[in-house]
Amino acid sequence: MTARAWRYSTASFLELCLPGPMVAALLRGDEQDIHGLHVAAPGPPPSSTPTSRLRGQREWDRVTTPWSRTEWTINRDAKTLQPGHDLLVGDGPSFLNFDQAVSAFLHQRPHDSNAGRSDLWRIVLAQRAGWLSQISIGPDLLTAVVDGEALDGAILELSWAAGNERQCVDSVGTYRFTLPHGLAHDSLLTLRREDQWLDWRHFPAPTYGRARDASVVWEQPGPELELFLANGEGKHLECKQEVPEGDSRKKMLKTIAAFASQDGGTVLIGVRDDLQVVGLPEKSTKQELQVAGMIRDSVEPAPPYELRVIDHDGKKILAIEVSGGGQMYAYRNRDSQRPEFYVRVGRTRCQHATLRSPPDSGRLRPPPRPESRHTVDGTRRPIRHVRPAPPPRLARQPVITTADGTAH
Repeated sequence: MTARAWRYSTASFLELCLPGPMVAALLRGDEQDIHGLHVAAPGPPPSSTPTSRLRGQREWDRVTTPWSRTEWTINRDAKTLQPGHDLLVGDGPSFLNFDQAVSAFLHQRPHDSNAGRSDLWRIVLAQRAGWLSQISIGPDLLTAVVDGEALDGAILELSWAAGNERQCVDSVGTYRFTLPHGLAHDSLLTLRREDQWLDWRHFPAPTYGRARDASVVWEQPGPELELFLANGEGKHLECKQEVPEGDSRKKMLKTIAAFASQDGGTVLIGVRDDLQVVGLPEKSTKQELQVAGMIRDSVEPAPPYELRVIDHDGKKILAIEVSGGGQMYAYRNRDSQRPEFYVRVGRTRCQHATLRSPPDSGRLRPPPRPESRHTVDGTRRPIRHVRPAPPPRLARQPVITTADGTAH
């Protein structure tokens, strides 16, 4: 971690490594002297601080680490006076206002006034006792490379619906599981000590076009495609026999826009609706260029996606892996020149809204995110918000990122 400090006349932003006892004192509400600043937690009390325990290689707010970690976020106290909306100019980058600076410092992204986020602190506790640094999956063998700083008593377990297999992990190294019938659908690989997990990987149908796990290597893509197809078409998967034309092309592009607007998805070209693999009729390079041109011309803004060719029993499949973009993406109707927003529900698409761009703006203005979603039967279902569990006791050296506009 590289320490950072942005200082302005009305606010200071710090990212640095602090001892566990000092962070614990801050969470109790005790003021601490840090880099010449008198720093106190802005509230709420620690018992209501949002907490996330994340496995290795899991991205959260654009941060990915090879080892597992626990993160806490502390929101601003509504009763505390916050810096105004004046321009911030100082030792750090210049920003239009305080909220813009907070989003850039904590999350490396522009501020979204509709998101309703009010984070001021982000605390990261790295847990390096043990982690899975690489997993290779072949037709009949799973190989896991285990790394860590305290692996005494650790166990590596591969479990699936019909059974499980365990190996004792006595040191950093490579461990293997034979797969007589290939990797079972919904398998779980867990590095654990007694009843506590250190790291894990889950192998359902692959990750639907979301950011791919860099630690997982498929030595032969056949097993991966079989997992893709295990659950059939649905909210995160659509199959096309060939690169579509006409109305079928429009439907595919609307699906890509819906995937990007939600949490991602994959379109497989070269697979029939009955999941029969037929492969591409022509060279895959030509198909890739054709699909990339369609997406460029018809989906706005440009969605996050990756084109990948999967070889299955000598047949080539083109996978369009679309990541969730954290905003609404529109299909541009070439007949009406109007942006159309879609969300995916099961194997259908529901039109979310159709809007016109403001005159001469050149930019789309998607509708505000709803507090409820349409279900298949036409009713509306409210989005539920779950109260997070209290944070566990701090133990190791954490990394603390703060943005405190009152103490300087």
